[in-house]
Amino acid sequence: MLLLSVILANAVTTLYAMPAKESNNTGDDLSSRIWYGEYADISEYPYFAYLNGTCGAGIISDRWLITAAHCIKGVKKDRVNRAWVGGNTTQTSQVYAIDYAVIHPGYISNDYITINDIALLHLAQPLTFSNTVQPLDLPEMEYVLNAVHKFAGHGKDEHNDVTEYLMSMEVRTLGVKECMSNLPETQIRGYTYRLDHVNKVVICVKRIDNKPGACHGDSGSPLVRGNTLVGIASYIPGPTCQESRVGMFANVAPFVGWIKDITGIGYSRDSEYGDDFPFKWGFWSWISQ
Repeated sequence: MLLLSVILANAVTTLYAMPAKESNNTGDDLSSRIWYGEYADISEYPYFAYLNGTCGAGIISDRWLITAAHCIKGVKKDRVNRAWVGGNTTQTSQVYAIDYAVIHPGYISNDYITINDIALLHLAQPLTFSNTVQPLDLPEMEYVLNAVHKFAGHGKDEHNDVTEYLMSMEVRTLGVKECMSNLPETQIRGYTYRLDHVNKVVICVKRIDNKPGACHGDSGSPLVRGNTLVGIASYIPGPTCQESRVGMFANVAPFVGWIKDITGIGYSRDSEYGDDFPFKWGFWSWISQ
């Protein structure tokens, strides 16, 4: 099920949001799929939002969503200007306009590294909360290793059949050594430096069963434990989704301060800032083509 568009040289398949039917050079459609996923009910994942058929996102307040930076940077604004919430399909969901986005200023993605892959989306109108539309809690501590987490998104299945329905899977968080032991041999050397130096801001996960899972189209979708946001889908190591057994997520915990400063979550409206909070700094704009 995951992201969309770029394959970093010999190493990383990002979970970018690309148009449907975008194919790799083998003719295999990788535009959007959760492999071997299970049908999910939005009442179990009421924090999930879908972005213009490109990426997923997580609800963190009535006015803010969180997604991957690469879902926004370099993407035309009209490709990510609406969010669907509250339904198992887009047809049964409510549609909200997104009026601007904020990309983390430290976001980097190149042939060698992808880090700080986080962006925030501001809704033009506040969400109406219900049993199918609810916010996630921001993490108060670091994620737990070797713990089961949940992940949901929209995408194609392992038969390359289009599904309109929300799909889900369970994954386990891995330490660096175990993560590397699950990489294709051709990828291990390149990831030795990468994982040793970015493991504080990147979370490595693996399906509970030894199957492929995340792939193009799921970028930005939230990784959760209970009702706590833990990670944001970023990329998979390996040349193809079929070969990959692990997925990489942006670790949200180190960015909670930045998220609160941007969104005002956790700040009282009776504070000295009043309704003018948050501050609109210079990077508060769409970074797009």
